[in-house]
Amino acid sequence: MDDPWQAALARAHAAWPELTLDVAGFVAHAEAHRGAGARDVHLPELFLAWAASTGDAAAVRTFDARVLPAIDPVVRRIDPAPAFVDEVRQAVRVRLLLGADGAAPRLAAYQGRGPLVAWVRVAATRVALNLKRARRPVVSTEDVLEELVAAEPDPELRHLKQLYRAELATALREALAALADRPRALLRLHFVDGLPLARIGRLYQVHESTASRWVRQAADAVAEDARRRLHARLGLSEASVDSVVRMVRSNLELSVRRLLGEPPAT
Repeated sequence: MDDPWQAALARAHAAWPELTLDVAGFVAHAEAHRGAGARDVHLPELFLAWAASTGDAAAVRTFDARVLPAIDPVVRRIDPAPAFVDEVRQAVRVRLLLGADGAAPRLAAYQGRGPLVAWVRVAATRVALNLKRARRPVVSTEDVLEELVAAEPDPELRHLKQLYRAELATALREALAALADRPRALLRLHFVDGLPLARIGRLYQVHESTASRWVRQAADAVAEDARRRLHARLGLSEASVDSVVRMVRSNLELSVRRLLGEPPAT
């Protein structure tokens, strides 16, 4: 390998010492993008983008920590709501790191002709504007509870749910809001965006079974937190509260979809 490439690759290694350089693979990628001028690009950033697009775990972690947070200011200019910023961040992450239908991840299309952060911000702006335009009116929690009440076949449970619908609505909303960022993102990715567990696993660099366990734990946390809040507020017996929450748990996919502002799939 010629000396100019040695110097260029040394810059990439100095920028991301935590990453392992696949010299042959990266040089081929860089030359395919820019030909003879490949060494003149933002080469360290090109290397990071390429490595993350191949699924390299260390590169994905670096991208998450060093690049992805930079989109937040531009997203807040479109909608400052924390939930919207979180939703856009997750959507951008899926868009850039996961290929669809066998195609390469979009991050692989970055050519290094400008800073990686600026390129990702452009992608985030497009995603945010599209989400904003497509966003449907947020469904009220009361509407969610109306559907759950109507769908309940057990007359006793239907009566309990109708009787305490306002309290249950508040408990569900607060339980979802109290989740940490990752569990809430997992519920949105799986129940709202319909992302299969295998793709969620790829996104978080874990096995599909781990992604499945995380989603199940997040759903269980919502149901348990709602149960605890209902018990504290209503002073009902454990059996009565558990009966209502058991019904909610059986319809949790619908609840998550609607409470996160999306209608159920038709």
